[in-house]
Amino acid sequence: MKKLFFGVLSVAFLAACGGGNAAEKAATEYLNALKSKDFDKAKTLATKETAANLDMMKSMGADFGLSEVKDVKCTIKENEATCTFCCTKDTSFKELKLRKEGDKWLAHQPKETPPQTDTNSTVAPVDTNKVDSLNTEMDEAETKGK
Repeated sequence: MKKLFFGVLSVAFLAACGGGNAAEKAATEYLNALKSKDFDKAKTLATKETAANLDMMKSMGADFGLSEVKDVKCTIKENEATCTFCCTKDTSFKELKLRKEGDKWLAHQPKETPPQTDTNSTVAPVDTNKVDSLNTEMDEAETKGK
């Protein structure tokens, strides 16, 4: 019974460790496809949403600035992974999201949304009376100069 328990435990452990490798392998394949501008291959390694974006990127002749693909490391949380990698010319593209669909990890880079603004920050309101007063002074000075 102990051998069976340890056997099952070992298999479970190896499967858990293999999950990271599978995500990293998928990310590496996808990034290499982008690097070589093989959009058709990249689409097979991506979610439907991402594949649609790749069609648009292909038509625009997008260059992802990937000079090399190495040091791919993925952090997995349930069916999603965030992967970091090296090396891009453009520092804004430094991580890749993956989503697990079935038993396959797929690149999931949906359309970018604008950055969220900090709703707790305050911006001083503009005193329109002062602006109007300044405009009036400038108009008067301009009239006197003529």
